[in-house]
Amino acid sequence: MSRYLARRLIQMVPLVFGISVILFLVLVMAPGDPTDLLLAGNPKVRAEDIRLLRKIYGLDDPLHVRYLKWLRAAVRGDFGYSRIYKVPVMDLIGERLVNSLWLTLPSFLLAVAVAVPVGIYSALHQYSKVDYAATFFAFFGVSVPAFWFGILLIYLFAVQLRWLPPGGFSTPGVPEGWPMLVDRLRYMVLPVLVLSFLSMAALTRYTRASMLEVIRQDYIRTARAKGLAEPVVITKHALRNALIPIVTVLALLIPGLFAGAPLTETVFGWPGVGRLLVEAVLGGDYAVAQAALLFLSVLVLLANLLADVAYALLDPRIRYG
Repeated sequence: MSRYLARRLIQMVPLVFGISVILFLVLVMAPGDPTDLLLAGNPKVRAEDIRLLRKIYGLDDPLHVRYLKWLRAAVRGDFGYSRIYKVPVMDLIGERLVNSLWLTLPSFLLAVAVAVPVGIYSALHQYSKVDYAATFFAFFGVSVPAFWFGILLIYLFAVQLRWLPPGGFSTPGVPEGWPMLVDRLRYMVLPVLVLSFLSMAALTRYTRASMLEVIRQDYIRTARAKGLAEPVVITKHALRNALIPIVTVLALLIPGLFAGAPLTETVFGWPGVGRLLVEAVLGGDYAVAQAALLFLSVLVLLANLLADVAYALLDPRIRYG
């Protein structure tokens, strides 16, 4: 197992390298000169000041030299300073990552807790009222855009009913401890519902389809013919095999929540990595954008590795070779 993990981690190195090259080139070719963005709003800037800044930041160096300088610094965890926030990029992303986890972790747990049982029940009771309701719910969830659903929830629960805050992270002046935790949970309800609902829909469809395929196999009929109780047939023989494709969806759900967070965090004004990425792209804060996009890319690769390990654990036919 350790050799398998080591080999997969080594295989990820060229992928991360390739992704970093693409990200660097895309953001270097983005419109707008970095010195113009740095000196915006300062009418006293002279031409020699601009030349000095370009020399300090190495903007006149050949492209490959600029990339190698950026890569060497990135390997050391140095992604530069944020042009907007005037702090080191890694400190900024670390702070925003904690905020994002407040949304993504509960969203993931809620999506799994609801979607997997509903998908299994829907498959076992195909063409029942619950199955039709689950199918409608899944198609609706897959079809609606995140920003539209978020605005709809804000209108219903914040504007009309006034039960929850329309956006933000916390109420200023709330004492630390339980009052602060309760206050934070109130702000989390709507964005967590949006993120989990969209994930729930896709996961329900995958779970239902996987269970339907498994319960029609010959070995399930054999298990029933041997007189095994239905709960034993489902939990011991069907569910384990049905979980194999679901693991892929679950593993990719984690980066998917982070990737879908920019819209949700922007709609609700939540100060997470997703909103930071949107602000960085719109504000020309390329150092932050590069680091945030690289973080999301590495997260996708790690999620795929997690899925492969889970495959091998669930299916003995799959070896670590």
